[in-house]
Amino acid sequence: MNSENARQAGDQSNLNLAHVIEVLLPQVEKIEAGFTAIRVTLDALSEHLGAAPAAEQRGEPTNRAPTVACRPADEPRAEPPLAAVSLPPTANALPAQPASAMLPPMAQPLAASAAPIATAAPVAVPAAVPPPARAGSIPASGGSGGNWSQIIFGDQWKSNSGLSALSGTLLSEVYANQADAIGMLGYLLAFRAADQERKPKLLKELGEAFYQWQPDGNPRLLDPLIQWSHALLDQAGISNRIEVVQAGDRYDMQRHNAKERGAEVYGVAGWVVLRDNGKVYTKANVSVR
Repeated sequence: MNSENARQAGDQSNLNLAHVIEVLLPQVEKIEAGFTAIRVTLDALSEHLGAAPAAEQRGEPTNRAPTVACRPADEPRAEPPLAAVSLPPTANALPAQPASAMLPPMAQPLAASAAPIATAAPVAVPAAVPPPARAGSIPASGGSGGNWSQIIFGDQWKSNSGLSALSGTLLSEVYANQADAIGMLGYLLAFRAADQERKPKLLKELGEAFYQWQPDGNPRLLDPLIQWSHALLDQAGISNRIEVVQAGDRYDMQRHNAKERGAEVYGVAGWVVLRDNGKVYTKANVSVR
């Protein structure tokens, strides 16, 4: 009875070993195939670097696959079990290689040129230099420089030398915070910006602002102002004209406005604005005696 049990246990062990071999054999073949691929890669890398293949350096034949002797499951049960399986010796296993060994060779730096390549010298860009300030220029709003002469009188300021004197005198007093000069500046800007309908009406107020600023009617400043005003009227297609009143003129109720009664003009506070047919559009404010 005991011998029968031992025989059955041996048969069961043989079956178990055969099953283990069937499971392990495909895995061993995959491992060997992987080792073979690694050897081929290393040999190609060695040939690229000019060295002998790794298998030849070790004196081993290339593409050698170890054999595994296994016994079929249907052979007589008297065969020795596990002793029939021979695994590849560990001495023939490929040693572990660092990750860097499987990388392609690094690109070699190019040889330096014998003669250095001449590079163009950087071109220095000069900093923008603001134009020198003209006489009569004052700082504009925001802290940046601005030529107020051209802002007020436009391109005529460049061609009319009399406007330079007018602008210089006016702006110097504006800079000194004189109220009459500031008022004159405001009317100049309003007159220049006005449309065709409002320009004739503002022409009377512009004359009164000038005489408020220059009570003596300084001809050196008055003449270029009238020339500039007529030029703006012409550009707008307006035919109105300015007629200057002089101290000593005979009082004319058709042309002059006076609070007093009298026959002679002795103080002028504005100019006469004429229509295109020469008739009076607005009267001049005067003082008479």
